Amino acid sequence: MQVADKKALRKHFKEIRGNMDLAERTNADNNIAQLFLQTQEYIDCRDILVYVSSEIEVSTRKIMETAFLEKNVYCPRCVSGTNIMNFYRVSDFSQLEKGSFGILEPDKDCELRSSFDKRAVCVVPALSFDKNGYRLGFGKGFYDRYLADFSGIKIGLCYENCLSGILPSDSFDIVVNKVVTEKSIYFLKG
Repeated sequence: MQVADKKALRKHFKEIRGNMDLAERTNADNNIAQLFLQTQEYIDCRDILVYVSSEIEVSTRKIMETAFLEKNVYCPRCVSGTNIMNFYRVSDFSQLEKGSFGILEPDKDCELRSSFDKRAVCVVPALSFDKNGYRLGFGKGFYDRYLADFSGIKIGLCYENCLSGILPSDSFDIVVNKVVTEKSIYFLKG
């Protein structure tokens, strides 16, 4: 698949998300959080790696609020001028500051964690996921690079109306184990 095709798909899924009204998105976000927090993977994990959602992404706020009380929570921080991100321990929202791309990231005083065991859960953002567990990200490659060395469980969050049959994929793309939408949990090849 050509880069232009991925660019068109990104535009398409951003439009779908942009056309969802606030009530619809809030309801979907709440349902996704509720389903995610009931997964056995979340229940069994000690460490959760979770993105801090922007307006275009499935909200992680409720997941983070719950996880702060129950788990060790790690959020990504991008290394300036690169396509590399690392995860830092965060115990509440006050430890987040505006970072790369205007997204909230752990502040510089947070503890870096470089490796996780196989029970750790990484919550993976995307504009779309397909039935094989491939994702259409935002085009920067941060998660593909990070997940290449991550041995834990990968769970994607996505709106039901943004799921795809088959997405373009490359050899370096990493699949997720599950995708949680507002309607269902999909078990995938990952």
